[in-house]
Amino acid sequence: KKLLVSGGGAFNTFLIEEIKRSLPQWQIELPSDTIINFKEALIFGFLGIKKLLGQVNVLSSVTGGLHDTSSGVIHLPE
Repeated sequence: KKLLVSGGGAFNTFLIEEIKRSLPQWQIELPSDTIINFKEALIFGFLGIKKLLGQVNVLSSVTGGLHDTSSGVIHLPE
């Protein structure tokens, strides 16, 4: 079995070592730093657009929160 880890968490060496320790039967793969950084930027851009549109961008099913929310702060130039 293979597990591809990407996004900002892929740079967390403690997290990656814990995943490897917890899943010894799995082959853990990390893409290049460029791909990891691109994915992270793309996701946060998407979350920002959802905030601008007033749409939910944080799911309680993912965070364990009580409600889905639209999180973040928009700072506009003066």
